This record gives sequence, structure tokens and C-alpha cells, in this order.
Amino acid sequence: MNPAVRYLSTSVALALVATTYLVLQPRAERPAPPRPSPALSAPRPPLPPAPPTAREILDRGVALDLWGDQRMRLEALDRLWRREISGLEAEIREAEREFSGFVKEAQGARGLTAPEIQRRGTEFSQLSAELRERRQHHSEAALRVLADWQRTRLAQSRPFIVEGRSE
Repeated sequence: MNPAVRYLSTSVALALVATTYLVLQPRAERPAPPRPSPALSAPRPPLPPAPPTAREILDRGVALDLWGDQRMRLEALDRLWRREISGLEAEIREAEREFSGFVKEAQGARGLTAPEIQRRGTEFSQLSAELRERRQHHSEAALRVLADWQRTRLAQSRPFIVEGRSE
């Protein structure tokens, strides 16, 4: 064999081996560089304690020296509160269950976007805000039943903000 044919055959053989290697080699996924970890945000301040309900005030009746008419008014407020929130709490539980199901389903599909999460969580957020607002109004009504010295004693026994005046 002359050197030109030998060079040509060697070059063709090497080209064939290289092409076969590249075609048959499984594509190995190279790992991406690690993502930077999110900066740790400052912890949120704790939420203030919920204002007291009529039931919580009644439970502290001995310490607050509640009078008979105060007990009757607080018991009426408690019955009204329980009737008022029973339906709302059921709606909140249902909205929470639906939202949890959505998040689980979306995590499996890996198609979760922030706007979609916010849109789907809106109902739960609105219901929770309504419950907080109603509780605030209920608490204010319950605190108005108490005398100033009773509100002061209640505030000292439990760390929540006591506002309102006695009627």
C-alpha cells in the first residue's frame, strides 16, 4: 500500500470511529451549576394574639368578678358568635382543602406559577380576613360589656390589646 492510500484509509477509519462514537454515545446531562441559595430573610415578627372572645372572657369570669347582667350579655354574644362563625369556618375549611389539593396536584405536574397560586389562594385569604374582622368586631362588643377596671385586669392576665369602653 502506498502512503497516500494508507493515510486516506486511516483518516476515513478514524472519522468513522469518531462519528460512531458521537452518534452512539448517550447524551450525558451535565449538571447545571448550583443555584445560589436564597438569602435568609429576617424572621417575621410574631402575630399579635387574637382579641378575646366572649367565651374567653366568661372563662375568666371569677378573676374579673363578672356581674350577673354582664354574664348574660356575654353568653348572648357567645351564642351569636358561634352561630355567626360556624358557616364561615366550614367555608374556610373547604377553601383550604381545595387549595391544598390544587397545590399537591400542581406540584406533581410541575406547572405551578406564583400568579396561579395567588389566584387560587385568594378565596382562602378573603375568608380568613373576614373571620379576623368579625372576631375583632365580636371582641370589641364583648369588651364593651366590661368595666374599665375589668378590661385592665383582663389585659394584665392575657397579652392582647384591649380597647373599647364600657357602656
